[in-house]
Parts: sequence; structure tokens; C-alpha cells
Amino acid sequence: MRDTISNDIYYLGIDHGNHLMKGANHIMENGVEALETKPTFSANTLVYNGHFYKIGESRMNVKDNKLDDDDYYLLTLVLMAKESITREIPYGAHVVLGVGMPLKQFATVRKQFVKYLMRERQPVHFRYEDQAFEFTIDNVMAFPQCYAAVAEQLSNMSGECLIVDVGSWTIDIMSVRNGVPIESKCETFTESMISVIQDIKSRTSELYGKELSESKITEYIHNPNVTIPDKYKKLMDEAFKRFADRVEGILKENGHDTEFSDVIYVGGGATIMKNYGKQSNNISYIEDVRANAIGYELLARKMG
Repeated sequence: MRDTISNDIYYLGIDHGNHLMKGANHIMENGVEALETKPTFSANTLVYNGHFYKIGESRMNVKDNKLDDDDYYLLTLVLMAKESITREIPYGAHVVLGVGMPLKQFATVRKQFVKYLMRERQPVHFRYEDQAFEFTIDNVMAFPQCYAAVAEQLSNMSGECLIVDVGSWTIDIMSVRNGVPIESKCETFTESMISVIQDIKSRTSELYGKELSESKITEYIHNPNVTIPDKYKKLMDEAFKRFADRVEGILKENGHDTEFSDVIYVGGGATIMKNYGKQSNNISYIEDVRANAIGYELLARKMG
């Protein structure tokens, strides 16, 4: 995605996932490792307030509250750096961040999340991979995830539509009628792709004496032709089919009609639903995991 700028203010959409951090152009794992001393290699190294961190070399454990420490703030800085390099955003630029959170958390967490990212000390200075960065964060705008992923399409939607955002830790369900979200039918459920991945790792270790890595499992989701022994693929196929069945069960149990409504699956689990879920002409998929981040950015620019 090309740079989005208005009156010398740059707009950056960032999706703070429980597994992946996503921007309009970049995706990275959300691991943060504090270091005691300067590392040997500058790759993935953030220097902030005199401290060294390795960023994005693994997945962090899921947090009950993302605002309890500075990890997601540090991840935000690194993703800003990556996006600024790709877009050639200048040193010292003024930026507006577009961010989001699950539907049911939005009303209660939005203000705290904005405050968390909108630090009083501006501009912010740091180094990433031996390059100096300076940004002034002029504003942080928060939007509901799931909604952001389809915001540009809403005006073209007619009749009943169900948007299902299958993320790494939660599932957001948004009912839409003639392009307008029905707030009373917006729901968030904890049904975890991460738990499925952990179960696969445990089962492969138990059955075959070798734990399949998380990166290989994730790769297989998007590329079934990846070189992995068939017995591991069979185990993963069975686990992903059970997960898809559970997602469809959640929809049915909560009164969502998937036969007479259009259904759009988005998020990291959209590919699983496409490959292992029910197939029908009224079901479609947005498989780009950056969809929410791109949506946050577009919405922030419109409101800016």
C-alpha cells in the first residue's frame, strides 16, 4: 500500500494481534525480548530509552491485558519504522495511527488503548536496526476490528450479511443489514487458533516424538504443498476441520443464519474456513491478514 499523507500528516494503520503485528505493508510476529547488553547483530534490534530489545523473532504468550506493559508500544514503534522505510516517510514526520480492538471490547477499552499509544513525551525517538527514527504522534484513532476489514465494502452490501473475523485469539461476528452494522448483534467469542496450533504441537510430540514447529503449522495453513510428512499433514487437517466445525457451531448456536445471509470470513482464520469449512455460493473470504490494518488506515484518513 502506498503512503497515505494529508497536509504533511502520515496515516498508519496498525493491527495489534495476539500472534502477528500487521501494517498496510508489513507483517511480523509479536515477540519482545529485553536484552541486558547490546546484541551482536542489529537485525530486529530496537533501542528505546537506552534499552535494547529483539522484536518479532517469535510469538509472545497471549496477554490477558495488552496494556499491562510496554510490549505492544515497542511493537508499534518497530512497525512504524518498517512502514516508514517502505513508504519513505521522512525523519521527524507527524503521524496519525489507526488501530483497533475486538467488537465487544471496543466501548470499554478504546480510551485506555488510545492513551497507551498516545504518550505525553513527543516526539518519540528510537533506533531500529541501527537507523534513527523520530515521529510525532498527533493522534490515535481506534476502530472496531472486523468492521474495519470490510468498511470500504459496506456501501455495496445489500440484504443480510454476516462478517466473521476469525483471529488468533478471538472471533468477532458482525451482522450487517443493507450495509449498516446491527450493534445488538455484534459479538466476540474466545475461540483460539493459537490453542489449535498448540494442540497440534502437543499431539505431534506425543504421537511421533517430534514437535511440529509453529512456523511450519502456520506455513501449511497457507501452502498445503509445503514439504511436511503426510502423517503430520493428516493430523493438521483433522485439527483444522474440528476448528472450522466449532466456528460454524458458534454461528449456529447464536442464531446466525448462514444459509440465507451472505457470509464473509476475514482474519487469519479465513483460509482455514475456506479450506475446511462449509462451502457455498453465499460464502466468501478476505484472506489478507492485513485487512483490518488497511481498514484502520483508510478510516483514520477519512476522519482526519
